[in-house]
Amino acid sequence: MFWADKTHFYSATDCLHTGSPCPAAVRLINKLSEALSKAEAVTTANFEITGQTRLPGCHKNCPAQYNASHELIRIYCGVSKAADSKQLARFADAVFSVGNSGHILGQMLERPCALAQANPNPAAPTNTKH
Repeated sequence: MFWADKTHFYSATDCLHTGSPCPAAVRLINKLSEALSKAEAVTTANFEITGQTRLPGCHKNCPAQYNASHELIRIYCGVSKAADSKQLARFADAVFSVGNSGHILGQMLERPCALAQANPNPAAPTNTKH
């Protein structure tokens, strides 16, 4: 699924359990992008937040990891706190990549059941006052 707002372009994969994008992940990525947009004027360009959560509203109450910066926001659904964040990022790079760039994933101990990603909308007004 793809959508956009004034500040971001969004992508979400279908969940392996439900066959459609996870509504809880969609809500979370929308809230994270809104928070980062509001924080842009008072944070540096390299500001980043990461964390783990449960996805309320998900019928499996999946655990998830997220990382969010002004350049990229990602949610990894169905992974534990122990999941390797670098492996998750490589997996998401492979899923969301454009063109034939190819990605070597290696062996993953945990693969997300769904992903969501937000990229800044280049047409969005900037609030940066760093």
